[in-house]
Amino acid sequence: MLLSLRGVCKRFGGFTALRDVTGEVGGRAVGLLGPNGAGKTTLMKICLGLLAADEGEVRVLGIDVRREPGRARARLGYAAEGPGRIPGLTGLESVAYAAELCGLPRRDAYLRAHEVLDLVGLDEARQRGVEHYSTGMHQRVKLAMALVHDPELVLLDEPTSGLDPSSRDDLLELLEHLRDGDGPAFLLSTHLLHDVERTCDTCLIMDKGQLHFAGSLESLRRGAAEEFEVRALKTAAGRDRLAALRVGLERAGAGISTGRRPETLIVALAPAKIWEVSRALEIPITHLKPRALSLEEVFLRTIKRLDGDMSNEAGGAP
Repeated sequence: MLLSLRGVCKRFGGFTALRDVTGEVGGRAVGLLGPNGAGKTTLMKICLGLLAADEGEVRVLGIDVRREPGRARARLGYAAEGPGRIPGLTGLESVAYAAELCGLPRRDAYLRAHEVLDLVGLDEARQRGVEHYSTGMHQRVKLAMALVHDPELVLLDEPTSGLDPSSRDDLLELLEHLRDGDGPAFLLSTHLLHDVERTCDTCLIMDKGQLHFAGSLESLRRGAAEEFEVRALKTAAGRDRLAALRVGLERAGAGISTGRRPETLIVALAPAKIWEVSRALEIPITHLKPRALSLEEVFLRTIKRLDGDMSNEAGGAP
């Protein structure tokens, strides 16, 4: 397992940032998903040993972070959210400085810095002062600083935040290269679901300080209700019957048509039930196929369902 969590809690005064976080995940590329304020950054800092959990156990690469934080950090890289630059240094000097902090002699640190700057695609700009860098160049330098000591796992906190579409695409392509090559595994913390869908094979889903899912993207999608795309001819009479059937049917696109023309419906019913409804409402089906849910749809439904479960529990409490 890359990451194993057991009953992790973290409080800041009266505010609970993490509440009984339990789960484990492996793979080469892990997405840490959740809206802003979900507790993602707090969890990452606990994994690095920069914050201590109030309760629970955190193991990263099999290492108990509470007992051996230094050993864990030696095998981890970290790119924090925000610029994170050191004014007065060039990109090359920044990465070499990070290498020296990790124990490399100065000459070896500069040689290694050149290697990782080539990897992240920062060419002649490496000799320029970092205060003159664009946001995309800052993200590349931060990634190079996280990779310079050859870690086994890199933690990336919102690496595509603030990037223009072209720079974001370039960075995601770089992450795909790391995932598919011989480089380290990475944990990508983001609220952008497309980034996880493109680069990751497993994910953690957090909301309001709780971990709601840990596993592969495939298993996450399998856990969602199966849906079908249905196209049916509707008569005016059938329209009224269809409108009365609220459970399991959701129109896609425009409103209900009044003529005899196909309308696409998203149906969360078993195929046998779909045909049963079709016969009962006298609406001929012209098209039926399974519908693949996007990660965004699955994520939003997971959060919505769990929020509803929590509200029901709170409402039923004595």
